[in-house]
Amino acid sequence: MWQFHPNSLLLVFSFCLNLILGLFLLRSFQLRLVKYLLVMVLGAMLWVGAYGMDFILIHQTWHKVFVSIVHIGVALSGLGAILASLEFTQNGHRITRTLWVFLSVQPILMFIAVILDPIFHTLISDSYIITVNDRIQWKQELSYFTLFLEFGITGIWTVYVFFFVIKSILETKPPARYRYYLLLFTCSIVWIAGITNYMGFKPIAGLNLTSVALSFQVIVIFFAIAYYRMFDLIPLVRGEVVDELEEPVVILDANNRVVDWNIAAEQLFVEGRRQLAFTSAQNFFHTYSDLSHRIETLPEKRTHTHWNWQSKNPTQEWEVRAKRIRDKQRVNIGLVIVFRDISEQKKLEVQMADANRNLLFANGTKDRFLSIISHDLRGPLAGIKMLLKILNEDMKEKDAKIAEMTQSLVDASESVFSLLENLLEWSKLQRGQEEFHPHYYKLDSIVSESVELFELNAKNKSIEFEIDVPSHAMVYCDDRMIFTILRNLISNAIKFSHKNSKVKITARAESKFWRVNVIDFGMGIAPDIRAKLFHVGEVIKSLGTQGESGNGVGLLLCQEFILMNAGEIEVQSDGVSGSTFSFTIPSQPV
Repeated sequence: MWQFHPNSLLLVFSFCLNLILGLFLLRSFQLRLVKYLLVMVLGAMLWVGAYGMDFILIHQTWHKVFVSIVHIGVALSGLGAILASLEFTQNGHRITRTLWVFLSVQPILMFIAVILDPIFHTLISDSYIITVNDRIQWKQELSYFTLFLEFGITGIWTVYVFFFVIKSILETKPPARYRYYLLLFTCSIVWIAGITNYMGFKPIAGLNLTSVALSFQVIVIFFAIAYYRMFDLIPLVRGEVVDELEEPVVILDANNRVVDWNIAAEQLFVEGRRQLAFTSAQNFFHTYSDLSHRIETLPEKRTHTHWNWQSKNPTQEWEVRAKRIRDKQRVNIGLVIVFRDISEQKKLEVQMADANRNLLFANGTKDRFLSIISHDLRGPLAGIKMLLKILNEDMKEKDAKIAEMTQSLVDASESVFSLLENLLEWSKLQRGQEEFHPHYYKLDSIVSESVELFELNAKNKSIEFEIDVPSHAMVYCDDRMIFTILRNLISNAIKFSHKNSKVKITARAESKFWRVNVIDFGMGIAPDIRAKLFHVGEVIKSLGTQGESGNGVGLLLCQEFILMNAGEIEVQSDGVSGSTFSFTIPSQPV
């Protein structure tokens, strides 16, 4: 007989909530806590679904079917509640094969009781129809065996779970502690509903509210998982990607218990041991007490920490990076530790340090060698140069042929002396001994002083100077460096100019700079040679119009001095009709 019963509405509503929740949970089925919660949801659905149908359809045969389904649902939901509670309190490591054997006893015995009930009344001892609020419904008396299964065994497991819940409450701090209070509260409601129903107290007449209370517990646990982000620590941090990493990864909870690790960490630390899940960091890293001590003493307020560590057998250098995992309230809920092998990096660093020391030694030896040569040769060579100039002037009046030879000697000594000057300046620059003293100077004075130095050289090649530098041009620079730059550029201009030509020196204002151009109309610079200018290490060999040699050292020195004075240098040449060297000098401090 079919009938409408108000109690069935509440039960159908609970069934629909569990169904919706179960479908939603399937999306996150890879999480262990969700799997256990699904067992609980399935049991609750069987319980409230069959219980609701027992109110609507009054039939002797169907009543026995509904009662059987109800008690199977009770057993399944109880199993799921125990598993979910253990995982919820971060005691999932206790769910071992042995525990599974003990947990499966109750559902198996319940299934046997359902099968044998038609013969031996192992499930219910009596069942009859009663009238409540003018509506009929079934009333059954549970057998002692069923009472033992549903109250005795479930009570034992509940005490087991309560022990870990209370332990977790004592070991954690607020607000993380509140989730354990929540579990304790909902579990207590289920038991209160079951005991009061057995004692005959029913807030809603004729309805056992235990199934509804269980559905409420399922919903509360589900939302607690989301609110407290219970899935953050292991499944999302681990994943398949973490297992594929070559770097060892170890995950700890808020109590410094190792909850998970990847394959690389297992090879490094586990060493064939078993049952290490949720063991202490000291036990997990038992062969490395220094490492476990460092982990246990990490500052809780610092999110990121890293240090270097050395393992044994084999000996390897590791960079250890630890990151605190926090919930929405910024409460520490765990720690992720990643080990990166830096053994090869350390070896390379040692090799680089050795190479740098050798390089510094070689560089220092070179600088000292250049300095000694430059200083020791500069004085005698200056004397030889002056004597050759005097001899050359004297020979011009006596013997023209000998005068040409002495002129060649004068040019050669000038070239060697200029090279020594450049080498001396370059060695001082490389050793950091070049002093920089900028001040305001008149540009035309520096140019005039530089030109005077080469008047005799220019006269010997019948080269004229054409100077176009405004008298009001003021520059902010180290005048000695700018003089050296002009000395080298003018020397090159004369060296690569043809006889009876000219060298132009001009200056033009450009914003906060003055641009100086040294222009010659000689043989020009080939493109391949021009590409090598201003590059250290490039070998440049060139000859002037009268066989004068060039090596490019002076231009390197020019570039360094220009940069020290906050300027730029560039060269333009078509390789045929002369060259233009251009550089800038600031007109005020930059």
